[in-house]
Amino acid sequence: MALIIFASLFVIVIILLYIYLKRSYSPSPDDLPGVKPHIFFGNLINSGILTAESTFHEMMLDYQRRFGDKFQFWFGSHRCFIFCRIDHAQTIFANRHSFEQSPFILPNFDLFCPNGITILTGARWKRHVRVLSPMFKRRNIIGHLDTIVECADRFIDRNLDPGQIHRDLVSRCQSLTMNIIGLIGFDQDFDVQVNLHIKKAFQDFMLHVVLLMTTPCVPRWLAKIYLKCNWKYQRAYRLILELAEKLVEEEQNKQSEKENGRPKNLVASLVSSLNEQANDEQVPSGIRRAEMFDEILTMIVTGYETTSTVLSWFIFFASKNPQVQQQMKEELCKHHLL
Repeated sequence: MALIIFASLFVIVIILLYIYLKRSYSPSPDDLPGVKPHIFFGNLINSGILTAESTFHEMMLDYQRRFGDKFQFWFGSHRCFIFCRIDHAQTIFANRHSFEQSPFILPNFDLFCPNGITILTGARWKRHVRVLSPMFKRRNIIGHLDTIVECADRFIDRNLDPGQIHRDLVSRCQSLTMNIIGLIGFDQDFDVQVNLHIKKAFQDFMLHVVLLMTTPCVPRWLAKIYLKCNWKYQRAYRLILELAEKLVEEEQNKQSEKENGRPKNLVASLVSSLNEQANDEQVPSGIRRAEMFDEILTMIVTGYETTSTVLSWFIFFASKNPQVQQQMKEELCKHHLL
């Protein structure tokens, strides 16, 4: 009897799941044109991406030729609206209050930093950007040029030996970008004050971030279980969180010892805006403690992975184009930066 009941419930669940997925992937009359998606895989198979028959940019050009400058593409379970014209991009980026950022930009990143500004939308995004944006204004960045140059000089002296072939440029650039962000955003010399265990924790953390961001078709519940049961990820997250708590505690001690003034770096701005009663209905209300730690983690991770990878590729391509190097030197001399 119990077996019959279990089998019946299993069949019912399978049928309901199929109906749900079928409805989720079914097109509606108002949808943009596109190819009918497969369940779970979306358009990854019929576009030739998973089968290695075409690259992503080749698929985009093919869809644009077939459907015009506006179409939709299913990246696994994520439906993406593609806009190909420059005026489309200008309209979207100029009206950030009207066009929300797609979760496809950073798929599954909210599993790691649910309160990071890179994935927030709506009123919560406005509340966070009010706290963070003053630190990224042009006049504040220019004031840190000497620090950036000093870190770059240290990087060159330590790593760029003309007689050596560099096969670990990404890891070396990670040290550079982390150091710059540490000095500018947190008034900390990460190159000296962060030990090897923390650096290894960043590597382990980013390994899992990249893994889940590049597999958006994995169900979220399964991804959550994987992170919860993965001891290496949990250890890495704990060490990074302890570092963030240490940075916040040091800044709170500094602010308690001196008179109130304008924040001079990122962590000072975050700490001065700390308010556990913050809410999205009141944009100037500040940020809560959990949100503050996620913002710190987001900034550190961004500098550790994304910026360092871009810098590595820039160094590689600049080394192949001496004329570009010469133009850079001329521009730096023109603005008295050399």
